[in-house]
Amino acid sequence: MKIKLNERGFILAEFLIALPLLILLLYALVTLIIQTSKIAREQVADYVLETEAQEVLDRITADARTAYSVKIEPATSLIDAENLILKCHNKSDKSTTLTDNLEKRVYAVYSANGKPFHVYEVRQNEIFRNPITGGNSYGDTIVRQLKYYFVPEKKVLHITLEMESDVTKQKVKFTTAVYMPGYQSE
Repeated sequence: MKIKLNERGFILAEFLIALPLLILLLYALVTLIIQTSKIAREQVADYVLETEAQEVLDRITADARTAYSVKIEPATSLIDAENLILKCHNKSDKSTTLTDNLEKRVYAVYSANGKPFHVYEVRQNEIFRNPITGGNSYGDTIVRQLKYYFVPEKKVLHITLEMESDVTKQKVKFTTAVYMPGYQSE
């Protein structure tokens, strides 16, 4: 049985011509995957930044609406931040009067072990355990500013929060005001 020349299959010349094209295609595919993952990570990091900032404001405003007293103290951090101390009614308690069982809630900016500054919510006399912000594997966030201004006559708490993404260096700044109907001056 004789094999014809055109039926021998893949020859060395064809392989040498196709190899650079295959290498070029593989290089383009790897570059595309790397760029796509980088863009996706940046988008997720920006989403995490905005979501965490909104979560902090949601928690603070929810507690401020039910607070009976408010105290603002300078934070011990090196950034432009203040700690907010609220005394709120403990929702799990079945007391007959609203002022029987007040629970202290502190929103503080703190840096643990040289890490970036994050917002912590501390209840009663607990220590700083789990931050509300930061520590996300998709993109860490850093608090740059957390300031409060309270107008007792109007029962309005003004909040300014500025955060930055550690991945993209993108910054967001939120400012809001909360009416505190349960506030009673001490």
